[in-house]
Amino acid sequence: MKINTSYSESIKQIREKNLPSREHSRRIIHWEEKHRIKSEVVKALVFILPTRGCSWALSGSGGCSVCGYLYDNPQKPDFEMIMISIKDILNKKIQQEEEYSIKIFTSGSFLDRNEVPINVQEAILKELAKYHQIREIVLESRPEYINDKILQNIVNNIDISKIEIAIGLESANNKILKNSVNKGFFWEDFEQATERIIKFGAKVKAYLLFKPPFVTEYDSINDIFLSVSKIKKLGIDTVSINAISIHRGTYLSLLFEKNQYRPPWLWSLVYICKEIKAKFPEIRLICDVVAGGTRRGAHNCGECDKAILEQLKEFTLTQDLKALNHNIQCSCKEEWKGYVLHEKIS
Repeated sequence: MKINTSYSESIKQIREKNLPSREHSRRIIHWEEKHRIKSEVVKALVFILPTRGCSWALSGSGGCSVCGYLYDNPQKPDFEMIMISIKDILNKKIQQEEEYSIKIFTSGSFLDRNEVPINVQEAILKELAKYHQIREIVLESRPEYINDKILQNIVNNIDISKIEIAIGLESANNKILKNSVNKGFFWEDFEQATERIIKFGAKVKAYLLFKPPFVTEYDSINDIFLSVSKIKKLGIDTVSINAISIHRGTYLSLLFEKNQYRPPWLWSLVYICKEIKAKFPEIRLICDVVAGGTRRGAHNCGECDKAILEQLKEFTLTQDLKALNHNIQCSCKEEWKGYVLHEKIS
């Protein structure tokens, strides 16, 4: 069984209590940012589509223990408006002389037909195929929606070699997936989805979650290392380390409000990135820290947070370990070392 039923029920109760506060905005959110593709830095155009939201979060299992993105999604999406907006934004933003990565996020799974109908998936891919400036298209999906039929549909509408499918694996440890994240799938499901994607000629990005509930900072550091090693063996060359940020209306938020959880240290992220990049230099390692330096995001003491976040941002863009070797002096580094050592001993 891939879920812990009592844990899942607790998550569901919290979800149902908070669903009435769900947003109803149907407006597409989009922005531009810098992004690295292989050895180059290009422009990235990021879209967050206002779909109905993640089917796993809407299911009787309550969804993931750490995710509150569902509350930002409308209950009745307007796909006609979505297509009009996408076409308009692409027309205004894509410049002839630039190269782009396009990131299509839904706060759920783009390849889930119940979230993004197949005709809408096709229409979006066909629109993106019109632009030769687009070198990469990132789509997110859970493994259960990744099948031969859906991948063949991508092939029929766009050059699939431009597609990178990002999967929120979170951990390669099934116990963590079941008893910490309530993910609803296991490593083996991710493995099968990856093999299928690669067979069709697309790329895979794996998201790993740093410091999920009930996992100490010390144990999560080790879990990240073990997970990356397993991911690398599948032929995946892009890994994103996602440090926990505490979403309201989640099981994790409840722990946080009871002072039973501390978000990750930024020092841990620097250490993780250094170790992984040194061991696997060919991996494109991403560490974009959401809500970094805030009480609900990864943070240190407050004095050194901004400088470290800048280092992590520079490293993600350059993939150069030198970006993490700037000598930042702060007394809280010794506090972090003591914190992690105490967890190791206890």
